[in-house]
Amino acid sequence: MKALTNILWWVCSWISIFIFFFLLGTFLDNTAFGIFLFIILAAGYYYLVFRNQNERVKKANSKLLDYLIEGESVIVKGLDTRPFALFKRRQIFAVTNSRIIRLERGLLGGFDMLDYQWKDLMDAQISENVFPSITGSTLSFTFQANSEEPIEVYPEIEVASKAYRHSQKEEQAWEEKRRVRDMEEKRAESGGVFIGQGSNPIQSNNSATDNQNKQQQPKVDVADELFKLKKLLDEGILSDAEFQEMKSKILSRTTHNF
Repeated sequence: MKALTNILWWVCSWISIFIFFFLLGTFLDNTAFGIFLFIILAAGYYYLVFRNQNERVKKANSKLLDYLIEGESVIVKGLDTRPFALFKRRQIFAVTNSRIIRLERGLLGGFDMLDYQWKDLMDAQISENVFPSITGSTLSFTFQANSEEPIEVYPEIEVASKAYRHSQKEEQAWEEKRRVRDMEEKRAESGGVFIGQGSNPIQSNNSATDNQNKQQQPKVDVADELFKLKKLLDEGILSDAEFQEMKSKILSRTTHNF
């Protein structure tokens, strides 16, 4: 609806401007002069917004590529469809292998860049606008670092779909990385229980001391270790399969000590 609202507002604005200059000419007893002023204003608007727009878009894309860092490559890039930029120049955006970049172009020139890394992405949303062949789609990104300033662009549906798919891939990958990191931190806080072949459920900072303790104390505190494992299971840090595997290792090691 935003695109249709923009179009309606644009049409109403120009009708109002024409009426204003027509009435101004009538008040000055020179209707032709009022219409002439309107034509001058419309010509200026056309020059700033529409004339040579392809060349300006090419320049903006070139500027965007200049902002890429070493090793960074563009996955997909696009710009706003025209109904969303009737009173300004269209936004340029790019989805790269490391971040999301948006360039806002001023009406009189210049660029304002905003970018976020994938690790800061909180959510990506896509919606198809009314009359998508004209208005395209709405693609929005919200971020953990600055949720008050999301990135919202209005590209063609094909471009938006490709950008959205890659965004979902990055979002899931970073969620998994954060989940693994949180699990390791909770395991460390709960007594240093780790999974892996050749690793002990309880790790010490000094391996030599561990070996000495094993020789002096063949009987480990099985109940304490099992209690810690059960706590990790209840907190959701360990799955049932992991719990059973580590429980078997503890009981097996204890049996060998005997």
